[in-house]
Amino acid sequence: MARILVVEDEPLVAHLVRRLLERAGHQVDWAPSAQAALARLGEAYDLVICDLILPGVSGLEVIRRVRALGKTPVLALSASVSATSQKEALEAGAQAFLGKPFEGQALLGQVERLLNTA
Repeated sequence: MARILVVEDEPLVAHLVRRLLERAGHQVDWAPSAQAALARLGEAYDLVICDLILPGVSGLEVIRRVRALGKTPVLALSASVSATSQKEALEAGAQAFLGKPFEGQALLGQVERLLNTA
């Protein structure tokens, strides 16, 4: 079982991601904003899943701060699936990128891959 922080401002998406991950046996915390996520970064997480487009502070900044604190893997999510968005997420420190909408199995596959390489 891994402890995962989901940073997502859309409650329906956050609920879906949380449900998928909990059914897979993981413990999931939800941060509905970048500010809420940044306040939790002192806690130990095995993985952070972060939306790139958040109100206020961007998901890219959250990813940069996660990276500055250590080696916790990050999966970036975004409705913007352009090559530029993917490049920015990876340059900020994300190890993987998944565009929205996504299949549940694609999300779980990325999560397991990142947890196994951490």
